[in-house]
Amino acid sequence: MALTFHLRDLNPEVVKAWQQFFSRGGRVEISEGDVMDLDATAIVTPANSFGIMEGGLGDCLNKVSQGKLENRIRKMIQDKHAGELPVGQAEIIKSGMDKPQFVVVAPTVRVPIRQTNTNVNTYLATRAALRAIAAHIREANESGGSKIESVVFVGMGTGGAKYPPAVCAFQMYEAYCQVVLGQEPNFATIETATAHDTELRKSRFI
Repeated sequence: MALTFHLRDLNPEVVKAWQQFFSRGGRVEISEGDVMDLDATAIVTPANSFGIMEGGLGDCLNKVSQGKLENRIRKMIQDKHAGELPVGQAEIIKSGMDKPQFVVVAPTVRVPIRQTNTNVNTYLATRAALRAIAAHIREANESGGSKIESVVFVGMGTGGAKYPPAVCAFQMYEAYCQVVLGQEPNFATIETATAHDTELRKSRFI
């Protein structure tokens, strides 16, 4: 996937966790700050399954669009997913703004509540976003449409859902390794799939 990846967040603990895991082999640019300050083609926004953009990055993007983005995202979810975009799926929509040109909607929660149990939602959301971006690039190359040349992620689920930064960073790195670096696992048995799931859920510290 030939594009520039940015990982950027206002939380220094998230940035520190990214640096720990992505230093193993990720080709990404990691920084602390506001994602809106970057000149990226696309922004990945963590979301709830219904596209209600209250709080966090989604709220910021919606305000920049003067309230138009949420309506367009909710209509897209209604039209394409019967009103609910599950965790583990992602959609790309033109923002209607100068920047970013595209918004990648990737739910990390079904509803916007703090997650008290360890889960794999960050991994599922990041993987879905990366696969959607890869598909968009392939289609743009074939059709000559608008391309995504750079994309920025925030800590997926570390906002309202309060996922631990180290767990979030590891799950994002695992999704990146699979989709971008091509290190796709072969789950030949339920035991290997369960072992992978357990590894994703493991408590981690930085």
